[in-house]
Amino acid sequence: MDSIEYIRQLVEGVRNQTDDSMKDTTAAQFNWAPPGTASPISAVLIHLLTSEDFFIHEVLQGKPRQWEQGGWGEKTGVKNTPGYGGNWEEFKKMTLSLEPVLAYRQAVRAATDSYLDSLTPEMLDGKVKFADGESTVAGVITLLVCHTLCHAGEIAALKGVQGGKGLPY
Repeated sequence: MDSIEYIRQLVEGVRNQTDDSMKDTTAAQFNWAPPGTASPISAVLIHLLTSEDFFIHEVLQGKPRQWEQGGWGEKTGVKNTPGYGGNWEEFKKMTLSLEPVLAYRQAVRAATDSYLDSLTPEMLDGKVKFADGESTVAGVITLLVCHTLCHAGEIAALKGVQGGKGLPY
């Protein structure tokens, strides 16, 4: 297996984990405001998706995110995305529809797949500006996979504390 196929498998694996944690999520679970400093599933999922969008578009390609290109703020009803100038606490007062967020997920995934289709093993060592410094393309993709997986677990836990099934196994 080559490095690009391995990356594709990692990305597919974290997508499956995220999808499994979101399976059968109700509107009430999606918008439930947990006590303390934990965030609602809505905030976590939007943050997870806008992060992938940011890593793939802005960091790796120097392009505007799908969020701006597709007018997803208006479509989802979210003005400030969590983690990028937005206030996570805002989400505790919001009621969002899951469908537009899932449509954004599809747009982000399609754009990521398109980028991965153009990726070559030689590009993995390339340097990009990232987090007040620089990283390799492979380093950014590694962070994307780890970041997504952590938030998929967070979503599963948030469903579990609400009495739902966080993961199907």
